[in-house]
Amino acid sequence: MNTEILITLVILLCAVVFYSTTWMNMTATSLLILAALYLSGIVSVSELFVNLVNSSTLLVIFMFIISGSLLKSGASAFIGNCLLWHAVSEKQIVMRLLLLSMLLSAFFSNMATAAVVATFAVGIAKSNKAYRLPKMTMSIAVGRILGGMLTIIGVSGNVMVRTFLEEAGAGTVGFWDFGKIGLPLCITGYIYMYFIGYRLSPSQSVTESAINDTEKQDNVYRKGQCIFTLMVFASVVICMMLENIIHLPIHMAAFFGSLVLIVSRTVTEKEAFSYVNWPTTLMFASLLTLGAAISKSGAAPLISDTFLRLFGEETNKTFILVVFFVLIVIITQFMSNGATAAVFYPIGLSVAQQLNVSPVAALMMVCVAAGSSFATPMATPLNAYLMSVSGCRFSDYMKVGVPLLLLTTIVCVILCPLIWRIG
Repeated sequence: MNTEILITLVILLCAVVFYSTTWMNMTATSLLILAALYLSGIVSVSELFVNLVNSSTLLVIFMFIISGSLLKSGASAFIGNCLLWHAVSEKQIVMRLLLLSMLLSAFFSNMATAAVVATFAVGIAKSNKAYRLPKMTMSIAVGRILGGMLTIIGVSGNVMVRTFLEEAGAGTVGFWDFGKIGLPLCITGYIYMYFIGYRLSPSQSVTESAINDTEKQDNVYRKGQCIFTLMVFASVVICMMLENIIHLPIHMAAFFGSLVLIVSRTVTEKEAFSYVNWPTTLMFASLLTLGAAISKSGAAPLISDTFLRLFGEETNKTFILVVFFVLIVIITQFMSNGATAAVFYPIGLSVAQQLNVSPVAALMMVCVAAGSSFATPMATPLNAYLMSVSGCRFSDYMKVGVPLLLLTTIVCVILCPLIWRIG
């Protein structure tokens, strides 16, 4: 093991520890990663900040702006009110909030989805004491994770797949490719929550003061802005879906959507910048740089080779990828899902190359595994956010999340090798 590999692995270990704990905030950790990579000589100054302005990072930034404009105009509230119309029981409310979370998280940022739908849930709990906030927020937590797997813009980890594949010259993925596995997972999750998850969800009520503390804002409906923003959003999504036909990259579709919203003064310059979650964006860019360093230094082949040595030469390739998938699923319950994805993408590419299997198949399995963050609040910052909103306990996530995790893992290990052929 040469010095470069050793230093890269130390930086990787520190990144995992700091992102997984509260010892250091997200922004400080991201900046330290970049500083360490530069000072160690692993990454040159020309490579250090390149991921801050690459197509994937720009897509994340522009989608934050579009999501924020939908929240400001009341378009998100309008969609939510339509889905909640005529609901007469708590279970109906819970399942509709689950469906709404899936729908919104497929296209909006996860933070926007959590904020918008949690606001609905708090308002419902405040107006009707029979509807328990912990049950509603648990369905939101599950729905936003599953819905994020439907499209390439669902979560930042999905965009990373495209970046790593294209930079490695190993192909690419389209806007709806994630839906090939995301839709079966959403259906599975919906059925699970309807028959099992709802009953396992926490039943305790939340005090009036707790509800007041978590009710951040009212959703104001502005008809003109709402219609205009929805039209811009729909146009952006259509352009993304037709990327290969109109030859407009998806990050440019998001750019033009943001441009229209700012030029039309639907959102102000100050609001546009405030909508972007800069700590998440910086983490996204720094982890892309760390991922490139893991590949460049030779750490990725070393890790993948060590993993593959655990199996004999005659071991089935699909079985090896399934074990790799399960390993990532376990790790992502105790580490931020975005960080888990970024760490394992270069390793997944190396595993695919050594097994001589489809890199797309390997990275899609890594993406789904890293995104399956159901069982603990630490698996993703938004799980922790929703726990603070509802008063759910750590054990509540385990109770609902572990059976769902087992179920979705079974679905994934069966369908992923069939959808993206291994070999």
